[in-house]
Amino acid sequence: MTPAQDGEVLSIDRFVPHVSTVHANLGQSVGLFLRERTLPGQPDGGTARPVILMLHGGFAPSIVAYDLRHGDYSYMERMARAGFDVFTFSHTGYAPSPRPRMDDPVNVDASFQQHLVPHVMAGPHAPRYPFKLVSSRSEWDEIDTIVDFIRELRGVDRVHLVGWSTGAPRAGGYAALHPGKVGRLLLYGPSQFFEREDLPASMPEPGAPTLLQTREFLLDRRWRDHVHDAGQLDDPSVCDAFWRELMAIDEIGAGWGREGLGIMRAPNRMNFGWKASLAKIAAPTLYLLGEHDNYARRIESWHALAAPQRMFVRVAGCSHFMQFERARHLLYRATAEWLSDGAFMGHRDGTYAADTQGALVPAAA
Repeated sequence: MTPAQDGEVLSIDRFVPHVSTVHANLGQSVGLFLRERTLPGQPDGGTARPVILMLHGGFAPSIVAYDLRHGDYSYMERMARAGFDVFTFSHTGYAPSPRPRMDDPVNVDASFQQHLVPHVMAGPHAPRYPFKLVSSRSEWDEIDTIVDFIRELRGVDRVHLVGWSTGAPRAGGYAALHPGKVGRLLLYGPSQFFEREDLPASMPEPGAPTLLQTREFLLDRRWRDHVHDAGQLDDPSVCDAFWRELMAIDEIGAGWGREGLGIMRAPNRMNFGWKASLAKIAAPTLYLLGEHDNYARRIESWHALAAPQRMFVRVAGCSHFMQFERARHLLYRATAEWLSDGAFMGHRDGTYAADTQGALVPAAA
């Protein structure tokens, strides 16, 4: 596949109709936010371009995770220039998709309400909607709606999936359920195993709809504390750009934080079935995991993966935020090669380590 060098990459936003299976708005017709990045016109011969759907993680919504408008940090744009039609969407609970019950501050989980007292709430308060918001099942239902929409829109049978963090069990679980609709998988910074494999005893589970993360916790404890190498963050300003974009798409969260810094809002989830899904994935799967990304916990999911074709790469000098660090260039190359040909640097399976220059050497995972 020949990457495009010139021409503007189009950005097309839609809201895709979906009948919600989230308990808080069960049975309602909602619009799921979907963004496409693509080059104008048809490729040579008029055939459809291969299609990628990128699935976001637990806190950063779709367009912040994958289409950050800062320097060369738009993963979507880079893949569009490589010759793909690239899509991402936001699940329920993440902007700009619906966020039922999340705008009421008393519906924040009790363990996070201290971040809202006293400037938003006078004091701790029991939730008016005393349940967690979304589940693995409701998210797989949303992915299916989006995948079917894209398949019809682009005239393709299969869609390639990319998943980061919690997006990995979202993508992997969907691939296990709908093998005929999925081409190849690329999973990076995959979530560690969930606390349960089975459905909760009651659905929805008791709790509260909304979780929070402060700017300090996300940028320092979850990100900068895992920057160990000179040059790992080749543009440190990307951290602030990431936070600005989070706040720009969430007016309420931007107003809830202390000292005008804003706070990140995400849905409280009922996660299950990650380990079971890994045993059922049939799609060729490439795993990338940064050496500074809670490696010992996240590597467990690789060992549980039973896909007939699978390849693992341990990436030197990067954290959980691979697409915003120097290692993004390896991620871009891996995505283009794997989703085009089912190979990366000439390898189709096995376990490898990538050094800071991007060279692969065989290694134990």
